[in-house]
Amino acid sequence: MRGRQNRRKDLKKLNDRQRKVLYCIVREYIESKKPVSSQRVLEISNIDFSSATIRNDMKKLEYLGYIYQPHTSAGRVPTDKGFRFYYEEMVKLTEETTETDVEVEAIKFIPLADPEKVLLLAGNLLSRLTGGYVLLERPNPKELRILRVLLIPISEDYIIFSILTEFGVSKITPIRVHENWNWEEIEKQLNLILKGRTIDEILSGKVETLRGSNLVKLIESVISEKLERYVDVGLENLLKDDTLDLEDIKNLLEEVKDQEFLESLIEEEKDVTVKIGKEIGRKKLEKFAIFSGRYFKNTSPIGSVFLFTSKVTRYDKNRKVFDYVLNRLSEFFTSVSRR
Repeated sequence: MRGRQNRRKDLKKLNDRQRKVLYCIVREYIESKKPVSSQRVLEISNIDFSSATIRNDMKKLEYLGYIYQPHTSAGRVPTDKGFRFYYEEMVKLTEETTETDVEVEAIKFIPLADPEKVLLLAGNLLSRLTGGYVLLERPNPKELRILRVLLIPISEDYIIFSILTEFGVSKITPIRVHENWNWEEIEKQLNLILKGRTIDEILSGKVETLRGSNLVKLIESVISEKLERYVDVGLENLLKDDTLDLEDIKNLLEEVKDQEFLESLIEEEKDVTVKIGKEIGRKKLEKFAIFSGRYFKNTSPIGSVFLFTSKVTRYDKNRKVFDYVLNRLSEFFTSVSRR
């Protein structure tokens, strides 16, 4: 909060021309990855002032911490604060823009019925269009509603126990049995009790007819089998980024193992959170920018999405693609839950 207030104070110290100069410097640095001179600012903008005026503006921007000069004869390079300014200005500029060709391509994965394939395709699309590394959280199976339970005898000693949830088959598990019961009748009774309930309701004892029964233990054993929490795609894209080295990527892979860290990236009051460089709060990740947000089933969040890029990145394009993928995932999981 204090950082946001300080940013607003510093912005009030800038006139419109100085904001344009800063915007041009950051945008050009993202494109060229080279320090930006005052002459270059004039070449790429419609700012009708002398090079000396632009140099004075750059000195002020440097004093306020938006840019820095890597060495005496070089142009200027944005700081994390400069990238933050660029990102927030870009969001203001693009809030009212219409849909783009990116969205037309993204909509292709919506008709698919398999949530796992949808997550994978969404991750691949997001990674390919942004050049970043993507983590997509799978919906928590405990929060899904049960559509049907199937009990299928496969021998005298084994049955297949299957839980079909609103997003497809959640678990299929072979179970050894010791008695030749009427499985059709048991399946019928189970479906009368369980249909429309969430797995969490069953495990927490909210279904009175099942409280303390062996079935609760059975369901618990079925869903407790290890399922990777995240779909991850696009690591190879970071390896191609010349602003990052192998050590940076190793550091990233180490940090994303920390679930508390990932959860800290999500801000409840925001649809999308973007953290840049030092804002991330991890020394080893200061070369990165992280986009994070959640997708929904109706109005309930059911999973998070994280996009990791170099902080020298196309914030305008990345935010647009990120928003679109989140919205399409929410549409998909909401529509599937209503079938």
